[in-house]
Amino acid sequence: MRARSISKPTLLITALLTVAATANSTPADSPPNLAEACGSTSGLDATSSWSFTTDGVRLYTIEAGAGATAIVLAHQGRSNLCDTLPYASMLVAAGFRVLAFDFRGGGQSESPSRNRFSLGRDLAALVARARAEGAEHVFLAGASMGGAAVVQNTSALRVDGRISLSGTRLWSGFGINNPKGLKRIRAPFLFVGTRHDRRAPVKEAQVIFRKIGTRDKRAVFYPGSRHGWDLVGNARFATSARALVYRWIRNRS
Repeated sequence: MRARSISKPTLLITALLTVAATANSTPADSPPNLAEACGSTSGLDATSSWSFTTDGVRLYTIEAGAGATAIVLAHQGRSNLCDTLPYASMLVAAGFRVLAFDFRGGGQSESPSRNRFSLGRDLAALVARARAEGAEHVFLAGASMGGAAVVQNTSALRVDGRISLSGTRLWSGFGINNPKGLKRIRAPFLFVGTRHDRRAPVKEAQVIFRKIGTRDKRAVFYPGSRHGWDLVGNARFATSARALVYRWIRNRS
């Protein structure tokens, strides 16, 4: 069974919502720049803006880099897009375009009274935006909670690949899992974890990995217990992990 793709009208509506909101915004409505939002840019030259979901939630968004391949970064739990900045800088240096955002209820994004856990709608808005702005290839990459959201909440999205760093399932209070959607994932999938990560145990990761529908899937477990962005950041094997991800993306772009 093939996953449903986002229709062209949906892409157009999302793009028009973003443009209209930007055109009608006042200085008070303008998004903070990256330094204001995070206290530091981590060396990333990025522009900030608002993105809007199909249920009307305003998401704080940054964009950096250029090129035909866009990577949407999904942040960890109890955090915001600021935790993606070091890796975003590395991706831009490697020649990729990056979009990062605050999930609803986090950082500078709006906290809706309804659909608080509709993380898939947030990811859909960023994918639609990347497509509308001309990206030829779009990949989702998330760490911890963000990786779990990519796994559990995006089976209906048309993307070129999904990458989860330590993300398997959403814990209670963080989101809603959709185990039936796993088999509908048809785009390539890469899971990166560690062998002694108590927050994403190997056995749990392997069970979920086996349920992913695509045949083009790979799971890599490094030694130790590092978690999330640390796998591509400051773990002793981070250089190897980054090279793995870069190569995996380029082979599918």
